[in-house]
Amino acid sequence: MIKVTEKPTIELVVKNDETNFLINKAMTFHVPKDVNSISVFFATEQPMWLTYMLYDEQKKLRSQFIKGNAPQPVVIHTDSGKTSPYTISGPIHQGEWTLYISIETNEDFEYNLDLCTCSISFNEETNNLSDPITWQNRQSTTFHLKNFDANKVFNENNKWYKGDFHTHSIYSDGKMTREENMVSAANQKLDFFVATDHNVLPTSWFDETNILVIPGVEVSALLGHCNLISVNKSPFCNQRLRDMFTEEGMNQIITDDYGHSIFSINHPFLTEWKWKFTETPLKKIDAIEICNEPTYLDNEKATEWALLAWNYLLNDGYKITGIGGSDTHMKPTETYEDSNEPSLIGDPGTFVFCDGLSATNVVNAVKKGNVTVSRGEQIQFQIADFISGVHCNLVEGMAKALVDTEEAIYFEWVVDGEVVKQEKGNASEYMFHFHDDSYHWIRVNVRYEDGRFYGFSNPILFGEKEPSLTKWGQILDLMKEHMND
Repeated sequence: MIKVTEKPTIELVVKNDETNFLINKAMTFHVPKDVNSISVFFATEQPMWLTYMLYDEQKKLRSQFIKGNAPQPVVIHTDSGKTSPYTISGPIHQGEWTLYISIETNEDFEYNLDLCTCSISFNEETNNLSDPITWQNRQSTTFHLKNFDANKVFNENNKWYKGDFHTHSIYSDGKMTREENMVSAANQKLDFFVATDHNVLPTSWFDETNILVIPGVEVSALLGHCNLISVNKSPFCNQRLRDMFTEEGMNQIITDDYGHSIFSINHPFLTEWKWKFTETPLKKIDAIEICNEPTYLDNEKATEWALLAWNYLLNDGYKITGIGGSDTHMKPTETYEDSNEPSLIGDPGTFVFCDGLSATNVVNAVKKGNVTVSRGEQIQFQIADFISGVHCNLVEGMAKALVDTEEAIYFEWVVDGEVVKQEKGNASEYMFHFHDDSYHWIRVNVRYEDGRFYGFSNPILFGEKEPSLTKWGQILDLMKEHMND
């Protein structure tokens, strides 16, 4: 049921594009003259995963929404001080505006769309909704983050910085406000994190600490979730929501131009959220989220499968970086069922080596593979002066790993996909000798005494190899034997 609370009543044109597990609707409505605000409110009597994008008469994206914990109504206003976060303020012109709505379903639950009401109203009075820091260009009604300075340096030191590449807030289905995310990140001693709410790109963020917040978005479809990190626009500027539910449409989203950014596959083997897009080109993948939310029970096995898949990719010659993401949706005091550990931003922490802390340098470090991931202290891993992600020109030498912790841990040395040595303690060494200068790689896994995941390094590489695999479906084929065990 759709209603517009502006007289005369405006008919909305509804076009259906429905499958067993997906409901897409495109609804148009006419905006009259002399409108200074549009308010959208969705009311549902059933829990549902609902996303919408609102486009103006010029087909420019002006508003985005996930029905989770985001405040409503969502208001677009000519005055930036009266505009909701995650929208674009500016002129509201007469003409046909379009609301694209996507509702994901499952085979066990049948939605009654008559119990879902969308109210659209014009010229309603609003409270002050503005943010002190904005990333979009207030002079332009396009969903581009022209005011986010990716080159702004937060710390000039050349060092390892701790971050989190996967976080959520109340603007999708997270429980923490943006301010609470900042407090939690500071408590976890993070230097940076990426804001990656489902399908919506932050246009602003509160900036009250020295923590770098990088804009991102988790594109969330039935066949898998991925992160676009340090992007300069929404992935739905040019793609409609329904495009992310097909192989062709998702590949268009992946290959779009977002500036100097990262495409990362999230929790690729996690239950119903695994990455099942078989046509994803491997050459477009910058990173894979190897460890996702380690306090969530199902991720224990999913992490091990991700490590195995990563081995296949590295053995084939791909230089795809392994990263981590807390994927935290909870308050710091809350735990998942069957867990006695709190779900925290920065668990795991992803450490990147940067020549000064900026979004650009974080992206550069990830693309190079200068990354380690840990649930605790940083994993220090090197061969002579070579660190993770660097090509080493030695054929023999000593690899060293250290974790400055008193926890009971052990090391697994992984060479060309095989575990060649295990050693208890907080430090370990491995003597390598290659017979020629052909392609090889070495990295280290770190585990708690009981075998649970603690962390890993990205590999140090030797030589080059031209990859032969081309699509993600080939990795899934290689993984079938392991995943059926």
